[in-house]
Amino acid sequence: MLNALIASFGYAGGIIADKIVLSKKRVPLLRFIPLLFIFLALFTALLLFKWGEIDWGNFISSKYLLLTLLMTIVAVTWNIFYYRGLQQEEIHEFELIMLLSPLATIVFAEIFIPGERNWPTFIAGIIASAALIATRFRRHHVKISRVAWQTIAAMLLMSFESIIIKELLHVLSPVSLYFMRTTIIALVFVLAYKPKLLDVSRSALALTALSAVFGVVQMVLKFYGFESLGVIETTMILVLGPFLVYFISLFMFKEKVFKRDIFAFVVLVSCILFVTLK
Repeated sequence: MLNALIASFGYAGGIIADKIVLSKKRVPLLRFIPLLFIFLALFTALLLFKWGEIDWGNFISSKYLLLTLLMTIVAVTWNIFYYRGLQQEEIHEFELIMLLSPLATIVFAEIFIPGERNWPTFIAGIIASAALIATRFRRHHVKISRVAWQTIAAMLLMSFESIIIKELLHVLSPVSLYFMRTTIIALVFVLAYKPKLLDVSRSALALTALSAVFGVVQMVLKFYGFESLGVIETTMILVLGPFLVYFISLFMFKEKVFKRDIFAFVVLVSCILFVTLK
């Protein structure tokens, strides 16, 4: 449980650093994402000597190689959508959507992991989704921007990836899995975007490196949580991260909060607490 709690603080620190780099330092996405994943891979590599383990005999089977390919495709796609949303949306609206991720992860866990199936979570997910849509009503019609749709897609793909990761942890340690994941994704983005990686200010470079440190803490400990506690329990604890981001943004970015957002936030949190406590 301690790993998941620390991971939630890593999430909050990372997303605040990312928002500053993208919105205040105005580093282009095509440069920021490859640079971030290079830092993530390098920092995770430092942990390989002590915690890097791979069951090569099983990993090279077609099942786990296909899962690795699927994880890469899903991760690349959701990261593109995720950082577009983070850059262009106000952070409190971005986090309201991302608060649905725990419930989506639980739904996927119930579908794909038989031991974690529970029908009441589907009802909680429907209520939470309805609350999110209600925040976008304008003059009797739903108004969800293109960027918001991309953020929703990122949230769903991120949640689905958790199921793939849970399977891959049978043959890879959390550190080995995260190193492999970040290295492959870094190569994909570098080859696709061909960015000028060093054409950023020193402060932006330092903040990106700091974000990577938070990211390694968050994701590696999250993977350990999946391995020891299971997907659902770890996911519920990690909801502390969006809580922290939501309230920090009110003070750091001076963002305006609407009553509809507060209503949706309360409903979302209630659904998450229901799933956790029941």
